[in-house]
Amino acid sequence: MEEVIVIGIDFGTTYSGVAWAYSLQPENIEVVTSWESELNHCSDLEKTPTQLAYGKKGEPVKWGYTVPSNAEAVQWFKLLLLNKKDVDPDVYWCSQFCQAREMLDDSDENAVQMVASFLKPLWFHAIKSIKEELGEELLLRCQFHVIMTLPAIWPQYAQQRMEEAAKIAGILTKRSCGSTVLRFISEPEAAALATIKDLSKRSTIEVRMLDFLKTLS
Repeated sequence: MEEVIVIGIDFGTTYSGVAWAYSLQPENIEVVTSWESELNHCSDLEKTPTQLAYGKKGEPVKWGYTVPSNAEAVQWFKLLLLNKKDVDPDVYWCSQFCQAREMLDDSDENAVQMVASFLKPLWFHAIKSIKEELGEELLLRCQFHVIMTLPAIWPQYAQQRMEEAAKIAGILTKRSCGSTVLRFISEPEAAALATIKDLSKRSTIEVRMLDFLKTLS
């Protein structure tokens, strides 16, 4: 059987999380925690805030729980991947999205790069967590299959931009054991799988991972 590590990334507008499983132990799905945090009580939560803080030169310097409470955090930047016509007017003019657009204008990044600036440390932390659990040798010989959630109503161009952000973030970096596979799943599809299987204690991304792992056995 092919040795694979399946990594599920739930990249949300407000919070994001990562879960993973090793193909030879498909029932043992681990949720990434131990987040770097300004507040100790946040480190072991299952999700981290989808937020960034930028330095004086317009570069991202903090992410997730590492953003100080008194910093001007940028949020809702996931929605910057959409063209204006595809953003609900109520969302477009809300304070969080207005701030994200203003920060984008003030930074040296485009929308794809801003998303990548968050995904990069999220991915690095996830891989570090997996390495600590499985060991470096096993990690290096396993191919990665990555599953990311996307809203079902998002147009195809937004998925392409998300894939480009994943590339910039290093998620698809070439590895000696084989190319990383990236697949997208709609949030409603993930929710439906959770309902059908009646796995109320599992996150929707974990349910999708479990189904995918069974196809490898």
